[in-house]
Amino acid sequence: MKVQTKEKFKVVAEERGWSLARAEGFVDGESCRRRGKSPPKYVLVCRDEYSQGFRAGYFERKPSSVKHSSAVKL
Repeated sequence: MKVQTKEKFKVVAEERGWSLARAEGFVDGESCRRRGKSPPKYVLVCRDEYSQGFRAGYFERKPSSVKHSSAVKL
């Protein structure tokens, strides 16, 4: 199981151009959110790579469904 997790860190890091620490935090943050757990306090205040990734995974943002037109109507 740990081997699969380490591979996921590598894939996320490569896809997003992140460090392994940030990717690990992201995966952990997603997992914490999906389980309905509260994030640890230190990841909310700390500014290291892991904590930044954790917050990115935990506080998922849904893409906006509003479509913007680039044409201006007069």
